[in-house]
Amino acid sequence: MDLTRHKWPDAVRFIPYWGDLYWEGLDGERVLLLGESHYRKEGLSDSLEVTRPFTQDHFREMASPVRSGRDGPFFKALDLVLVGQQDFDLQEAADSWKRVAFMNLSQSLAGSQANHRPRNEALREGGDVLVRDILPVLKPTVVLVLGRMTWWFLSHGRHEPALSPFIAKEVNRKSGRRRYVEERDVWSLDYKGGSALMTWVYHPSWNVDTWRDRSAALRHLIALSKRD
Repeated sequence: MDLTRHKWPDAVRFIPYWGDLYWEGLDGERVLLLGESHYRKEGLSDSLEVTRPFTQDHFREMASPVRSGRDGPFFKALDLVLVGQQDFDLQEAADSWKRVAFMNLSQSLAGSQANHRPRNEALREGGDVLVRDILPVLKPTVVLVLGRMTWWFLSHGRHEPALSPFIAKEVNRKSGRRRYVEERDVWSLDYKGGSALMTWVYHPSWNVDTWRDRSAALRHLIALSKRD
C-alpha cells in the first residue's frame, strides 16, 4: 500500500510517521511506537496545514544518520528502544527507523512544555481516531505504548492473560522506597482488517525504565507476535 496517497479524514490531525521499509517491518513485524502528544511552540496554530505534517517533519530525520535537531535525550532513548544496544552508530538507528512507524495518541497539541499534559479528553478521543482511522491503514502487528498515562487512556483492546506479561527487570533497581510497576500485561488491539499485540513502558523522558527494559518490552511483543 502506498500510504503517501491515502486520504486521511479530518479527525486525523497528525499524520503518522512511517519509514520507507515499514511494510518489511522490524524483525518481520510492523511496529508502531505510540507516544502521548506533541507540544506547542509559541504562536503555533491548530490548523490542519500546521498539524498534518507535524509528526512526519519531526521524525523523518530519525531515518537519517545526519541529524540537526533530533539528538536530544528523548530521541536517543527511542533509538535505544529500536537498536537494543548501547553502543550504536546513527546509521544503525536510522536503519531501524526506516522499518517502524510513530505517532502520538492525542490529536491535539498540548502545552508548550513537557510538564503541560494533554487534556484527558484529547487522549480518549485520540484512541477512537487511532482504532477507527489509523490502524486499519498502518496495519501494525505490534504496538509499544510509550507512557503509562497513554496506556491508561487507551481504553481499546483486551487483556490476553494467556500471553506472558512483560517483566521490567530493572525498573526498581535504583528507585529507593518508591515501587514502580514491573509486570506489564500484554493486550490485543483489534482493528478493521487486523490485530496487534501491545504493552507499555514508562515514558522515556521520565527515566524510570532503563533503556534495556524499554527495548526488551519491544522484543517481547515481537517474539509473541511471531509465535502467533
